[in-house]
Amino acid sequence: AIDRSARAIDSAVAGSKPEIASGRLRFRQVAVEDFELLAGEERFDIAFAMRVGALDGRQPEIGQRALERLRAALKPAGRLFIDTGHPVREIRLDR
Repeated sequence: AIDRSARAIDSAVAGSKPEIASGRLRFRQVAVEDFELLAGEERFDIAFAMRVGALDGRQPEIGQRALERLRAALKPAGRLFIDTGHPVREIRLDR
């Protein structure tokens, strides 16, 4: 999971110790528009963007960069779902 907020990451880590210890979950503090996979990190099958300001349409250039970063982090058949306070919806990423 990623978040630009150190406070959000600290809170998530505090509530996820068993999952982190098992290796099923890890966190990074980074803005979605700056996110890149680490060397050797596998691409993801699915991504959920929960209340991500970069994807709310107010800053189209940042939103486009965020989508490019998410596209690069997902497998070719990967799926992206976003929640901006309304029902979750799928965003098709042109490949």
